[in-house]
Amino acid sequence: MTLAVVAALVASNMIGFAAVIPPANERPIAAGISALSSAQAPTPRGRRGSPPQPQQTQSPLYFVGTWRFAWTGRESPLTPGPRSGTVTFARGAGGNVLTVRVEGQIEEGAAYKESGAIEWNEEKKSLAFKEQLSGGTQVTGTGDWSSPLAIRYESAPIRVGTQTVRLRRSYAIIAPESFIVTEELSIDSAPFTRLGTGTFTKAPQP
Repeated sequence: MTLAVVAALVASNMIGFAAVIPPANERPIAAGISALSSAQAPTPRGRRGSPPQPQQTQSPLYFVGTWRFAWTGRESPLTPGPRSGTVTFARGAGGNVLTVRVEGQIEEGAAYKESGAIEWNEEKKSLAFKEQLSGGTQVTGTGDWSSPLAIRYESAPIRVGTQTVRLRRSYAIIAPESFIVTEELSIDSAPFTRLGTGTFTKAPQP
């Protein structure tokens, strides 16, 4: 075989090989994109659950001590409007009764006082309230403390002048040193409406 024939055969094979290889700008790129996407896809991370909410033990001992409070809301047949002061819970007979003493002042500066007692029922996880409000009105009611996060209270019907009033409270037990009370009122069987909110913070012991 002469050199001329060999050269011709090589040239022929190169032409055929080139014919089956597309130009660079026409070559399939799907495999490259797939590989790139796979490389860049973020590794899924496990979601962190919400941190557990602290819970207080349901017991009258939670309240024992003196608390500073600030109450914001409207005036009602039962109570004046905004007020602030202290409320002291002291252990009474048998260890399941608390005496309550409230001292403070209303927004206009006049003195504000309340008193009462709370009896704890361990079996039912409930609280029986007896209160004398600043205007002399007597209020009784029951609080459900079956959830460690909140106390749901509702009073018995209260006669004030010509009106019949019912009071609801929700105690949000936030932490060992703080809780929030939200009050609602119904007059003459009307729907309950927001009365106000009080924030309570435990005072340091002397």
